[in-house]
Amino acid sequence: MTQTDWYLKQCNITQYVLRNSTVFQGELATHIDDKIRLIVVAKQKPTQKIYYDILKAIRLTEEQVLFLTPSQLIISADEVKIVTWFIDVLSNEPWQNSLTINTCDLDSLAKDPHQKRKLWQQLCEYENNFHPE
Repeated sequence: MTQTDWYLKQCNITQYVLRNSTVFQGELATHIDDKIRLIVVAKQKPTQKIYYDILKAIRLTEEQVLFLTPSQLIISADEVKIVTWFIDVLSNEPWQNSLTINTCDLDSLAKDPHQKRKLWQQLCEYENNFHPE
């Protein structure tokens, strides 16, 4: 126990340890720019052809897509008014909202016509969210 720890204990002050100090440094703060039309949550940034084909089909550029890893998704679902696509990531039950899409990994998606059809139906449902004007 350091002298500072001992002194705090004598003053009956509870000392807390910050586990993720980068939050206060702004590294994990997520700012959603006005140009963002889709949030993609995946373990790593998609590079498969089907991903780029989907973006092209819904007429979105990479600049209009915000990519986040699951650990970077620190905002609540109620605050997000943008379609959020979870790729091969189980979204937490509290994170589900009316603008959430869940799919398997993109390699499996590319081979499964049923899953592609389901995704396409959801994307068509959210078309006005991608292009509000």
